Amino acid sequence: MFKQFIEALRRRPLLSQMYAEMEAMLAQAVDMFRPISEVLRGKRELSQETRDQVYAMDRKINRIQRRIRKQLVEHLIVSPGSDVPISLVLMSIAKDAERVGDLCKNILEVTEELVEPLRHGHYGTRFRDLLLRTEDLFEPTVEAFLQSDRDIGQEAVDRGRALAKECDAVIKDLLNDDRPCREAVLYALLARYLKRVDLHLTNIASSVVMPLHMIDYYDEEGNKRQDRETDQETDPKTDAAS
Repeated sequence: MFKQFIEALRRRPLLSQMYAEMEAMLAQAVDMFRPISEVLRGKRELSQETRDQVYAMDRKINRIQRRIRKQLVEHLIVSPGSDVPISLVLMSIAKDAERVGDLCKNILEVTEELVEPLRHGHYGTRFRDLLLRTEDLFEPTVEAFLQSDRDIGQEAVDRGRALAKECDAVIKDLLNDDRPCREAVLYALLARYLKRVDLHLTNIASSVVMPLHMIDYYDEEGNKRQDRETDQETDPKTDAAS
């Protein structure tokens, strides 16, 4: 269904323009995350240039999101009807991309407080792996959206959910760790922010996998929650009780 929507909107100038802007928005999110990841992994120094680059890209993402929302609202007012589903999908994806930008700023703030990059030790190894795999998650997420490819989207969803669970495992281990409080707090924040990045990317990928009403619900609770909600929606007893 999503593929049919995309093929239809590409034939409409205004929606096609918004689709191109969405692509630019996702590209900016990738470019925000990568330099921060490289700093945390010790691949580059944290410079004022890097900070300025990250904040400049975040402002650009925010401008694109506002423009997309404005255009979608105007489009639906002028041409209501069959474009409502794809417009809601684009609105949801724009929100997730904007949140990824905000979370990249949060990760940068943690990076600025860390004494040194995550080169060594048990948590250093785990975070380097999480950072690299999160960075790698951007590509299939964007490709799934651009190509309307369900298989790539499902792969990205599965990878994003797995990463989110690993971030939870890091936080759980930190609760039982005796390392200094300041370091533990920074590590816990980093794990939490990475988890949210992974789940927002998962939401974007889910746009080509899930029906419209289930986008944003394909989260860390996984299929159990999805199955419960589906059962409730189709159970006549549940409908009667409500």
